[in-house]
Amino acid sequence: MSGIETVKIIVEAEKEAARILEDAQASAAEIRKRTDSLLNEQRNEILKSANEQAGEIVRNAERDSKIEAEQYEKDYLDTIRQTVASASTRKNAAVARVLEIVTERHI
Repeated sequence: MSGIETVKIIVEAEKEAARILEDAQASAAEIRKRTDSLLNEQRNEILKSANEQAGEIVRNAERDSKIEAEQYEKDYLDTIRQTVASASTRKNAAVARVLEIVTERHI
């Protein structure tokens, strides 16, 4: 093998290596592009799911707070009724006692 043939083989090997490198770089760029696309898609799915979960949490909190408010109102009204009934009972007892005292003094 002559020196020229050796140089031709080396040049061809370098050209082949350059083509392989270009193919690898193109393949890597395509993989990066697909990876970015997949990451964006997954991120969007995660955000959508988180948004749906947040909406469900808000709906549950609204429902629970409404139930709690209704129960508080019911308890409050029951307390008012009991207070009025107790006051009415004490008033009747006080009126009866005053009448008793007044009638004792006038008898």
